[in-house]
Amino acid sequence: MSSERRRIASAATLILVAYGLSRVLGAVRELVIANTFGTNRNLDDYRVAFAVPDLLFNLLLAGAISSAFIPVLSEHLAKGEPQRAREIAERVLNASVLILTVGAAVLFVVAPLYVSLVAFGYSPKDHELIVGLTRILLLQPIFLGAGGMVIGILTAYQRFFAQALAPLFYNGSIIVAAALFAPRVGVTALAVGVVIGAVLHVGVQLPSLWRTGWRPTAAFGWHDPGVRKVGRLMFPIALGLAAAQVNVFVDTVLGTSLPHGRVAALRYADTIAQLPLGTFSQALAFVLFPFLARDAALRAIDSIRHRTALALRLNIFVLVPASVGLAILGVPIVAVLFERGQFSQDSVRQTAFALTFFSLGLAGQAATALLVRVFYALQDVITPLRISLVVIGVNLGTNVVLVHLLAQGGLALGTSIAATLNAILLGATLRGRLGGLEGPAIVRTVRRAVIGVIPMALVVATVVYVATGGSTQGGWRTLAVTLLAVALGAGTYLLIQLALRSEEVGVALSVVRRDRSRV
Repeated sequence: MSSERRRIASAATLILVAYGLSRVLGAVRELVIANTFGTNRNLDDYRVAFAVPDLLFNLLLAGAISSAFIPVLSEHLAKGEPQRAREIAERVLNASVLILTVGAAVLFVVAPLYVSLVAFGYSPKDHELIVGLTRILLLQPIFLGAGGMVIGILTAYQRFFAQALAPLFYNGSIIVAAALFAPRVGVTALAVGVVIGAVLHVGVQLPSLWRTGWRPTAAFGWHDPGVRKVGRLMFPIALGLAAAQVNVFVDTVLGTSLPHGRVAALRYADTIAQLPLGTFSQALAFVLFPFLARDAALRAIDSIRHRTALALRLNIFVLVPASVGLAILGVPIVAVLFERGQFSQDSVRQTAFALTFFSLGLAGQAATALLVRVFYALQDVITPLRISLVVIGVNLGTNVVLVHLLAQGGLALGTSIAATLNAILLGATLRGRLGGLEGPAIVRTVRRAVIGVIPMALVVATVVYVATGGSTQGGWRTLAVTLLAVALGAGTYLLIQLALRSEEVGVALSVVRRDRSRV
């Protein structure tokens, strides 16, 4: 029961709870937005406008700089060089904010050109609104990016509490804007709420950052070897992460060719699909990353192999039943969450249709998030880049074909296919790099998950069909049926796993109980 295992278990518990609360607030945010706007054309305009700052943030900060930065900082901390780590942290943070500010300024100027290219299926009035919203939202990546960098610093120092609060403040600001101001002001209120939320996101973390020894400086350290190393790692990572962002842009562009409301339906479906990912899989990968980076710095390959394999098994154990459950319960879940105000029964059907296809890619998305971090911990940024280029090509081809066959469902299916392919290619490559990934144990986990999920699916489908008959009506009765189906399905799956003596049951419970011996 080492102190390291204690830290992992404690951090995992904290982050799981925080991510769970963040996803709940995210669902509340989308619920309030849906109640106010439904799937009308102005909300589609907001979604298209949001893609520009979201691209800037995700490429430069959410993944690229922070993924390159954490392994470098962890390496110096593992070698007992805290002052050097602090210097690099201060300089990379300053450089990151400057890069984001310059990027936002450039996009501010070219926003009309960009909008005319992306939203080619929309009217001039829509274009005017999208440009205005884009220019407001471009403040978001500057502050949210600074917050993302602070998260990277705190993660390397294994400080998780303040960064766990940051997404709660971000979502809370958007909820207030959507509930109190959007009914009178319109979607512009949402854009302002996003910017205020981004300011709060970084602000709530500053006290914890201060306690690491960080102090504001004007140094950028362009010639600092540590900063340059982060830059060398960052560029390939940014190109690799572009695969996911290209997928988003492909979906947005192709979605504008569909009737109004389909882009919003796709976003609502993705929000629901992200709930199991955000509350478990992404939290697990996030917590493991600094430990993997430290193991890599110490060349502890056996430890990396075991932690990676265990995380993959836990993802399979949780996400196989979650995927099947979302596919079966799509209509009642969407109806319960969103069917009120402007969100009609047709909106329920359109969103649930996309959700069914998103659910197919949950395991692939979870495995990709984990495996990419393993490569980054090993400071190998080229392999994920090469694989992502293949995935981009597959995604482009499948989305262009599938959007004509399945509309927004085709875009969701294309995303799932791309995520699954990405995970398979990353796993196969990493297996050779680490000398295996405990394959027999993973196969046993898959077998037990499949055995458990078949009767679970029958129970859930029977409850829903008997109680609702396929109705798209929301309300308390549908909520009760959905909760009953979830409880019975989860209970069925868990009982079968216990009967099969599934190792993952004990490991998952040990994280919740903070039992250090199993982590």
